[in-house]
Amino acid sequence: MKNVYIQKYITDATDVDFSYNMPVYDTVRLAMRTAFNHAELINLGHEIMETGSNAFWIITKLKVIFNNPIKRGQKLSLKTWTHVPELVRCKRDFSIKQAGKLMAKGSMEWCCLDCTTHKIRKISSIKYPDVEMQEYETVEPNYTNMREEINEKDYVYTYTVRSTDIDVNLHTNNLKYNFMCLNAFSVEELKKINIKEYELYFVNESHEGDNIKIYKKRVKNYYFVTGLIEDKTIFKAVLKFSKVK
Repeated sequence: MKNVYIQKYITDATDVDFSYNMPVYDTVRLAMRTAFNHAELINLGHEIMETGSNAFWIITKLKVIFNNPIKRGQKLSLKTWTHVPELVRCKRDFSIKQAGKLMAKGSMEWCCLDCTTHKIRKISSIKYPDVEMQEYETVEPNYTNMREEINEKDYVYTYTVRSTDIDVNLHTNNLKYNFMCLNAFSVEELKKINIKEYELYFVNESHEGDNIKIYKKRVKNYYFVTGLIEDKTIFKAVLKFSKVK
């Protein structure tokens, strides 16, 4: 089976925000959708994983590098490919192009959890398919150190997880954390910056009814965003930006 998958997509008015550009969370959504579609084709989709291996995939971290803003009405080509699986992790890269121009690229790290215990499983314990493992234009993300300390003066708001946030695995859908992160910024704040890089670490699960406290801290041209339930870290994010001229 081929280890690369290309999906075409035409953006419309629902894909852009107040800036008339595709926001970070929708870029991540498209990348994840393409990844899941590829997984289905190579027999690593949710239903096959659940019934064949009693396991499901989670994303543990991701990074997107933005080269050009994505506009409404553009015809996009999304490409994704996987790398040789490690002990418990699988790396997947992706690129988004428009008329041959690179708009964004990124990398995602995936692990599989046991459906019963929600513990991490070794890749060797699942039915991993025989796919071609040739290398494509590998993305080297160089993840940022996220050990920045936060305190109560960095608190922004509290998000309560609701029923529409819950996915088929009965925990908060990973995409929802992107919304929580970006909602730490006002429209006026976002108008003043160009987001160049975006990283998100998924640290612990959250569930319906959980109250996640969101903190935001600026250090030079970085914003660090953290979601906590009491003293437990749920997610960490970092945005590298430049000021709008």
